[in-house]
Amino acid sequence: MEPVSKVKARAEAFQVLGLPTHANANDIRDAWRNIAFHDHPDHTDGDHSVFSQAKSAYDFLRSEGLTRKGVTSSSTPRRPRLKKRVIELDADEIKACRDLLNPEYVLSDMSAIDHAATSDDQDHSYDHVPDAIGCFGRDLTYFVASSVCEGENRVALPTSVLASCRKTETEILTFKSKVAGSGEIVIPDPIRERKFPGARNVRIRFEADQQMRDLFELAG
Repeated sequence: MEPVSKVKARAEAFQVLGLPTHANANDIRDAWRNIAFHDHPDHTDGDHSVFSQAKSAYDFLRSEGLTRKGVTSSSTPRRPRLKKRVIELDADEIKACRDLLNPEYVLSDMSAIDHAATSDDQDHSYDHVPDAIGCFGRDLTYFVASSVCEGENRVALPTSVLASCRKTETEILTFKSKVAGSGEIVIPDPIRERKFPGARNVRIRFEADQQMRDLFELAG
């Protein structure tokens, strides 16, 4: 059962037993005993609906370990551990990024990066498109197979990974690098807040092959 479903099921079980969600083990056992006695079919002319619901609720809370002495409902369930995952971009998403890499759409707003600066000169630009996106909670890592070139670079990124929208939003970010090859760029906070809804941290890894993606996922 998923954590959200489990929390909902627990709240419903407490409601059936007539208890607040912060009730302790003694409260749960006492509520069950009271219902089991007063609403037993032997005492209700054979009507077992209340008894059956209460028994199911008590059995569920017992399976959750909430009927053991010293245990309170607020102590569980534990917060689920975040796992890393890699989302492979499909052909349409990659095509959308490539189509957007047109000079008239350039957004020169990467000047806040320490080792990069924007430029109005597009003669030596180099275009990049990610193949996959690594997700770890609200942290995003874009994997780009191509290498950073010395000078101006442009990269088209799907920015709405964490947003609840049907259409994928794509933006072009432009930056200038003093070196060529592999590397990683961290998107400055002002740009991240404007262009990557819901993200806490955004970075781009260049020369990112399949092994790098696998290592990212395994590290989670």
